[in-house]
Amino acid sequence: MKPTAPQIPYRVLLPIAVGFICFVISALELSHATQLDIKHSGLSKQQAKTVNLWITQGIDAVEQTLSPIPMDSLTIEVVRKRYAREPVPFAQVDRGSPTKVKLQVDANASLQEFVDDWTLYHELSHLYLPYLDTPSFWLNEGFATYMQYLTMLGAKVIDLSQYEARMKDGFDRGKARTRSHPGRLSDVSDDMWNRGAFTRVYWSGAAYFAEVDRALIARGTDLTHVIGQYSQCCLRQNSSGWQLVTQLDKVSRSKIFTDTYLEYYQRRDFPSISPGTLQKISHHYHSETEA
Repeated sequence: MKPTAPQIPYRVLLPIAVGFICFVISALELSHATQLDIKHSGLSKQQAKTVNLWITQGIDAVEQTLSPIPMDSLTIEVVRKRYAREPVPFAQVDRGSPTKVKLQVDANASLQEFVDDWTLYHELSHLYLPYLDTPSFWLNEGFATYMQYLTMLGAKVIDLSQYEARMKDGFDRGKARTRSHPGRLSDVSDDMWNRGAFTRVYWSGAAYFAEVDRALIARGTDLTHVIGQYSQCCLRQNSSGWQLVTQLDKVSRSKIFTDTYLEYYQRRDFPSISPGTLQKISHHYHSETEA
């Protein structure tokens, strides 16, 4: 079963930047206090409407999985990408003032094609952690990678078997890339762009959060609850990896984050995440959604 897009009213404003048309959703029109500013470039009126519905649905899915977006304002810039071969061929978070999520899109993609794409869920998940030092980028990217399919599972965009299959495929690709990009995880993360080691870094980090989540679930909580609490009480603009996991231990009243971090940051092999771990995680969140 696929989620349906909420019907959100928009107030059209005059363009505030060359090439962009701005749509603003006020705090009163959303279920949270974040002021959302959506800007489009190169889209028709109907295409812009489709993109707005996709973005609001994506925000709702991420917030239902984690917590309200932890910032007062968020700008999302959407630019048409000519000759795109997928709904969202490129995206990134710009942590300026205000914070921006930049999306390049196939303007002809349908609403369902956008919803079925993992990119928006990934980028929005970045907003719940601080910007870390480059040797710790495996935590930033690992968290967003871990959350992208978990959010889709919670929103019923994918089912249990699809979630487990996609996670397994990601871990398999991460393991293969570890052979072609050897070295300590923190070193590879620090030089990720020059090495082109994105897959190893992203999925090693996702494995870290899978291990942490399973341990938290065994204690009667889970990663989404801990991150939700952290993002509302303790989120900083910048931090180090060690500072982050130390703070997450305090929020969770455990040593799970730091103990697992010490096993990961210098490791040279790719972690082994068993099918049983994925099943335990998926069934936990599926039951939470159905409750």
